[in-house]
Amino acid sequence: MKSFMKFVFVLTAAVAVSAFSLPSVSASEQAEAVQSPNQTAAVQNASSKEQVKKVKQKKTKKSKKKAAQVRPASTEKADTYQKGQAAHDDGLSVYNPEKDAAPSEGLVIEETNFHFTEPLLVRPKTDMIVIHHVGIPDGDTPASAIHRAHLANGWAGIGYHYVIRKNGVIERGRPLAVVGAHAYGENYHTVGINVTGNFDKEVPTDAQMKSLTELVTALCRIYHIDPGPATIVGHRDVNSTDCPGKNLYRLLPQLRDDVELNLYAEKLKGIHLLKLKKYETEKP
Repeated sequence: MKSFMKFVFVLTAAVAVSAFSLPSVSASEQAEAVQSPNQTAAVQNASSKEQVKKVKQKKTKKSKKKAAQVRPASTEKADTYQKGQAAHDDGLSVYNPEKDAAPSEGLVIEETNFHFTEPLLVRPKTDMIVIHHVGIPDGDTPASAIHRAHLANGWAGIGYHYVIRKNGVIERGRPLAVVGAHAYGENYHTVGINVTGNFDKEVPTDAQMKSLTELVTALCRIYHIDPGPATIVGHRDVNSTDCPGKNLYRLLPQLRDDVELNLYAEKLKGIHLLKLKKYETEKP
């Protein structure tokens, strides 16, 4: 009898030990085990919706990035200040083309007559010319496309005063006499010229460089600017940017030399004409 009781006691203890050594089941696992087929389907459906949502968000980000890459002349977003500009320029006159227009450049300029969403202000002085490129997209971009892109950004309109096309045609952007919106912090004393193309990849055409030289010469004459590294600059010289691209920027020293030579030739021509006129006057 004692042996039988001892056997029962040992067996009971073994069962107890086995029970405590079984792996525990969490509450979530228990709940999952008793889920109905409908509940399981609902969980799977919610997970699928979340995955679809993530895919859509990823596609939206890619689309926005692609749109930004093909938007003309919008790579300089942080370098310009246009929106609300008129409200912060107390003391400057609103541009009146009848009395504030700048002198003629003496060149063929294709007038665009763009509409601006805010009053344009008369630039108080001019002592620097800033050269830009479009950047993205590369190739030929008309002033009208740049104007539309800047309007789409919520700006008053095109920020440059001139756009030089691949064929050398010079298009008007903003009126020459007004404050531009092309170089952050430097718009109140500068003229902005955009040469179309991406000159980190392309090189300017001969026609573009010829027109750029003639235009900068005319501006230096109008505003009595001595051409040099401090007065004819690339956008990168005044703001943190790669503009106007390495292949145009490396041509700026030659541009300054050519402009200086043109101005000197004009001066000599003027002296010669004065002497000729004096001689004609003094002739018996």
